[in-house]
Amino acid sequence: MKLRAISALVICCLLLSGCGNEQVAEENSNLNAEQVVEARPSVGGTITLAMHKPETLNPIENRDNTVDRILRLIYEPLFVVNDEMQVVPNLAESYEVSGNTVTLKLKSGVKWEDGNPVTADDVIYTLGELEDAELDTIYKSCADNITSYSKVDDLTVRIGYSKGLGSVGYSLCFPVIPRHYYNSRAAEDLRPVGNGAYKFSSYTLVKEMELAASETGLNGRPYISNINVKIMSDTQTEIQALEAGVVDAMTLDINSLGSLSTELSSNAVEFPTNQFEFIGFNVQNEMFSNVNIRQGLAHLIPREDIINDIYLNKMTESVTPINPDNAYTSKVGEDSYEFDTNLAKTLVSTGGRSFDSFTFNILVNSENSARVESARLISEAFNSVGMHTGVEAVSYAEYTERLKNGDFTMYLGGVRLKENMDVSALVSSSGNINYGKYADVNMDKLVGDCTSAISEEGYKAALNELSKYISSQLPVIGIGFKSDILVTNDRIKGEKTPSVNNIYGSIYNWYIG
Repeated sequence: MKLRAISALVICCLLLSGCGNEQVAEENSNLNAEQVVEARPSVGGTITLAMHKPETLNPIENRDNTVDRILRLIYEPLFVVNDEMQVVPNLAESYEVSGNTVTLKLKSGVKWEDGNPVTADDVIYTLGELEDAELDTIYKSCADNITSYSKVDDLTVRIGYSKGLGSVGYSLCFPVIPRHYYNSRAAEDLRPVGNGAYKFSSYTLVKEMELAASETGLNGRPYISNINVKIMSDTQTEIQALEAGVVDAMTLDINSLGSLSTELSSNAVEFPTNQFEFIGFNVQNEMFSNVNIRQGLAHLIPREDIINDIYLNKMTESVTPINPDNAYTSKVGEDSYEFDTNLAKTLVSTGGRSFDSFTFNILVNSENSARVESARLISEAFNSVGMHTGVEAVSYAEYTERLKNGDFTMYLGGVRLKENMDVSALVSSSGNINYGKYADVNMDKLVGDCTSAISEEGYKAALNELSKYISSQLPVIGIGFKSDILVTNDRIKGEKTPSVNNIYGSIYNWYIG
């Protein structure tokens, strides 16, 4: 549309400048503007991306998120999560739930790059590999609660689970690998055979990997012919490479956006994530054991300043760890805890305390500058009403050790939650990151209701009941969910629609301008 507007303006200028020449005016008036300005995506060319050094290029055995993003170009998952965090079919056509069993149907006609068809045998083989994978591999949790799986026909698989299936779709967002290749002697950890938009060409150890456009990809051949993947050690090196034009695209944490040039920042595309930033309490400390006091302090958190000034308004505000960007949530009935010193004073007083009786430090890891600055804003807000607080910024190693040992009063933390909004680790009595030792029988029940819901509607209802209860009891006080950023340089044109687990999902539509 912009190209058309510019070209139309040029045509108008030509007409005006030639008003004394009837022949020129007539020729210009006969121009077909649509033909002049039509911009078609060009086919061909090479773009450069980056990843860390891979231990393997088998997506089921991989542990590294940067490698996984690249492998998603080679391997298609059964389902993907869209920008509303809903599960939508990809390699699969559909799934049906009956009791504790899921029956999923694959799309027909999909092929591996070597011409073999993608079948139920590949899904069965992948599920077996998921079960045997190491605990810290990317997709290991997709095998949680699976009790059985079997082939119904060449395109249909039946999977049995030990728990409710209301959110089972999220467990089906894993890539499928080819049985005929990985179950053979020909398989190599660093030579993948996939079914994605791109296929493996070569890998030079500790240097780069080359990919070529696949003719058999699920969505047809992409416009860009080749992808060069540079091996880089860290994010800062990748940012420098992006600025220098060595790398064409990358994803960034929002706090790194400020380090980019204005030109690159203008090409940033924001997308929601499940990275939850929050304030945690040691509820074993009598200062925070009373829910009225926690509610009072929640009214003193300067969320708007934190989100706007520190996170550049690239964060979705949320008091609870249930993501408002998730289409399954409604947030109906929750308290938003807007900044209100008078209400805070009343609630704290109801809890049997006064502001001047609070003396504590907010623990934070010094390497995370956004959290340090957030802690300072929170401390200033607390002190403005008469509290005596400070910020204790320590190394990440000391920070994590002190959290595990309960050696803190209040802390600022963050956690990247699963797409199915499983918050048990954070708020349930036995949660492994429930550092504040919060324990509540009703909270545990509501968490269990989410994991045991047998239908999508039941899961949605249970999730919203849990979110309401968290907002009233405040085992933690949420600040919000951070966005991530996809940044490309001006070479790359076309629609860019990244999502939480499908960063390069629209790469079929990219082309080099």
